[in-house]
Amino acid sequence: MGVLVPPVALFGAVRLARPDSPWAHRLYRRRPKTAARAARRAERHDARWSGPSKKVEDWLGGTPTDEQRQKRDGGGGDAGGA
Repeated sequence: MGVLVPPVALFGAVRLARPDSPWAHRLYRRRPKTAARAARRAERHDARWSGPSKKVEDWLGGTPTDEQRQKRDGGGGDAGGA
């Protein structure tokens, strides 16, 4: 819809801004309740889509080995190798 009617895309970008986006910093500066609601919305979205997103990434790019998976997920692991 936003491709055909650009104001709709702009409205969606403004209304659904992620809490750490430039839009959110500008729009939520004086509205802490709205900022908190955006943070909750982002947490729910991330919790819902993080698993399926990784599965699609693994399907497209190939499932990583254990060492690559630890690096991707922020795990420690052996940095020096052997």
